[in-house]
Amino acid sequence: MGFTNFPNGVTSFGVPLFGSSGSGIVTGNVFFVDSGHDLAADAGNAGQRNQPFATVDFAVGQCTANNGDVIYVLPGHAETLSAADAIDIDVASVSVIGIGNGTDRPTFTYDNAAGEIVIGADNVLVENIVCNASVTTVLIGISIEDGVDYATIRNCQFGVDATGTDEFNATIHIANNNTGTVIENCIIDNGIGAAVAGIHMDADTAMTTIRGNIIRGDYSTANIVGDTTLSTNVLIQGNILENGIGGNLNAQPGIELLTATTGTIANNYIVCDLSTKAASVVADTCLLFENYYNEDISGAATGGIIGAASADD
Repeated sequence: MGFTNFPNGVTSFGVPLFGSSGSGIVTGNVFFVDSGHDLAADAGNAGQRNQPFATVDFAVGQCTANNGDVIYVLPGHAETLSAADAIDIDVASVSVIGIGNGTDRPTFTYDNAAGEIVIGADNVLVENIVCNASVTTVLIGISIEDGVDYATIRNCQFGVDATGTDEFNATIHIANNNTGTVIENCIIDNGIGAAVAGIHMDADTAMTTIRGNIIRGDYSTANIVGDTTLSTNVLIQGNILENGIGGNLNAQPGIELLTATTGTIANNYIVCDLSTKAASVVADTCLLFENYYNEDISGAATGGIIGAASADD
């Protein structure tokens, strides 16, 4: 395959372009998905800008592993997810990138508790999509499966337009034996429902980076949780974590990691209702630097800088 093997893409002077991530240069195939297009079809001869695919899952099936293929999901695209693995990104080194801003971004609505987006292959990027639960307690929004390395979820929005108790029980779930997961610049808002966690690390993860996110919700465990099996070399940095809704704050931490988890927790802003500021971060063996705590959304109550790890109880 030559450098410009681009049957459905965009080139400039023979160089593949049209990328919002990384270098902006695409070396693989480019496919387009747009449910609102008159000619949209899940057929092998579609996927072009003037005849896009209708669904992301079908587009993934047309990609080639480790080829750097990109799926652009166009403004206004909408899908309803009703089953487990409704979208399974199981082809390595594929990027799924939403195009558009605000309400124009591609939107995925979960109308069943089992509805799910799955990342099932290494080196996958998901960027700039909106995921909303339309029923109570959708189990997982995006699941990174066992043994999947270097998945990235960036600039995505979860749950912000949900109503009532519609929620994700665990918005992003990182399963066992994963390395190099990055979750950055996302907004996770679980409203008034009783969710467990915004981000949940399951077991034996390494080099997970969680940075620059806003995570709000009524979480029974914590906004960020890794309490099953220890993780190594985590970086949790620059997040805004609000546990509780509208002044009714929870007596649960913003971050809870299993004892012996290693890594760095720095520059996070945490709002919850605990007896001591140190209890808002449960991470015995991580390095803590300038994490800020307040127990009142208005900022009027007790707060301070958390610089030492708390006990995992």
